[in-house]
Amino acid sequence: MLRPSPRRSFYVVVSWSGNEPDGWSWEIRRKRRPMGIKLREVGFPSHRAAHDAGRLALEDFLNGLMIERASRSY
Repeated sequence: MLRPSPRRSFYVVVSWSGNEPDGWSWEIRRKRRPMGIKLREVGFPSHRAAHDAGRLALEDFLNGLMIERASRSY
């Protein structure tokens, strides 16, 4: 059975917390089951800034997963 692609299994959520002046944040989440840890960063001045930073963090995270998977197969 094929496992789902990691690129399709993870996504970024952007949210607002009115408790801080720069209250926008991003969080990486996994579909179907929780990750067990939170990958999150707060303190962005706008939705766009948080979204862009979250997408970069997701890309870095996924690249790290691919490297880890490749090293396990050797």
